[in-house]
Amino acid sequence: MLRFDLDRWLRSGLTHRKTRLVLVLAGALLSAGCSSGQAGPRGPFPHPTPSSAPASASSASASAPAQLRKYPREQLASKPCLALDERDLAALGISGRGKQESRKHGVSCTWKLAGQTVSLALDLPLSYAKTMTKNGRVSQVPVGQHQAVQAEFQRICFIFVAVDDVDQLIGTTTIPDRGVPQDGTCPAGASVAAAALTHIR
Repeated sequence: MLRFDLDRWLRSGLTHRKTRLVLVLAGALLSAGCSSGQAGPRGPFPHPTPSSAPASASSASASAPAQLRKYPREQLASKPCLALDERDLAALGISGRGKQESRKHGVSCTWKLAGQTVSLALDLPLSYAKTMTKNGRVSQVPVGQHQAVQAEFQRICFIFVAVDDVDQLIGTTTIPDRGVPQDGTCPAGASVAAAALTHIR
């Protein structure tokens, strides 16, 4: 049996993310350099009259999505319920606010999501992740734009993501309600983790 190396998997997720960032930046620079700076052909849209311009501007600003709030990681680690905003809760189908709890390895926030109880913590030590993945069925999975380590053990799903440092992990623990199929357990935890990651500054 091959030895599972959590450090290596988490570091490979960090390397994968940095490589993607470099490729995206390179692509953006190339497209900017190839642009001639001239405007393309105009479409068949009529120019707004002076009387219709203010109405268009006000309707555009009214329909603009609310700005995504981002926080320093340390702030989210101490107040993890801030990691999901109203838009996230609606998109994930979560009704009600999260419940913040202090645990041995820091503060977590817990939500109910489609028959699953999902807890999120934003400052977990690597030693905790090693313990939780020791006897589980382990795999590497995408979570948002990151690579995460996922471990399934006795109907519980653990997900760990290294954002900047492999020694400070973001993690979810998901437990299905009694009688709820286990196949939604890991996706629920991954969805919460992916949403939370978008709020880290």
